[in-house]
Amino acid sequence: MARPRKGNTDDDHGDLDALSYRDAVVELEQILTELEDDDVDIDQLSRRVRRAAALIRLCQDRIAGARLEVEHVVAELAATTGDDDATTGQQDDDDEDEDGDGDGDGDEDH
Repeated sequence: MARPRKGNTDDDHGDLDALSYRDAVVELEQILTELEDDDVDIDQLSRRVRRAAALIRLCQDRIAGARLEVEHVVAELAATTGDDDATTGQQDDDDEDEDGDGDGDGDEDH
């Protein structure tokens, strides 16, 4: 049976902040492999499941943080470039057709 890495105790979740997202995913994969093993020690099982749950929460938090950061950057870009839709890079169409007749020439005569 695979043993946890030295310095990585199952009950010590204080080391989670130091883990990168990638390291957390690798450790989760390792735990999954251990849990799929037919001779998993029942005492280890609950500790490994708790560790996996903590790693999953860490990954979810990192993903949510990255999403918020990306949204913030996109909003800043939109504010500095004047784009109404910075995610697609397209200008707002309302500015192109001032008279509302659909031809975009600003001339109300047809």
